[in-house]
Amino acid sequence: MDWRKLERAVDKLERRSFGEEVRLSFLKGGKVDPDRPQWTGRAILHTGGDDSFAPGEGNGGGYRTRLAAGQAELFLTRDEYDGPTPAVKDIVRALDRDGEPRWEVSDISGRYSNLWVLSLTQA
Repeated sequence: MDWRKLERAVDKLERRSFGEEVRLSFLKGGKVDPDRPQWTGRAILHTGGDDSFAPGEGNGGGYRTRLAAGQAELFLTRDEYDGPTPAVKDIVRALDRDGEPRWEVSDISGRYSNLWVLSLTQA
């Protein structure tokens, strides 16, 4: 079996099982971009940051710390996401969560074969 087909099937299953309703608002110059309408759909939103960073310069040292202040990641599957291309400064709102918290897109990674990964910071 082609590994890409298997990967897409797993990504779809994860999105259905662990995903939540989110809304992406696309901005241009700090205002709603009329050329990129909002997108609402199901995606995996992982909050709290999942990266561990060594304190100080480089990767040295035996101590590690977890940074979680307002960080999150949004995983969009390429074969199911049909919205505009996200950009830095766009806004993500978690519609299934109490208070509908929001984040700002701080970075976008397209290096995965079937995923867009949006790094988010508290807005």
